[in-house]
Amino acid sequence: MSGAGKHYRKGDPVRGAAILMLACEVKGIAGKTARSLIQNILLDLGVDEAEARQYLAKHRDELLAALETQEET
Repeated sequence: MSGAGKHYRKGDPVRGAAILMLACEVKGIAGKTARSLIQNILLDLGVDEAEARQYLAKHRDELLAALETQEET
């Protein structure tokens, strides 16, 4: 998940939260520990989970492309 941070745009914590959630989904990172980690990061970012999920739903293709690009480097 270290690549996810490279796509975070300063001033856009919702995008960062959505990328984090998508990266965990793509990599199959799940379970109680992962959920707790994501929730705490969202809290630190000041982002509501529903807001991040809405952003992810709207921008999924763009975010997937960003993650795929990171995986290639």
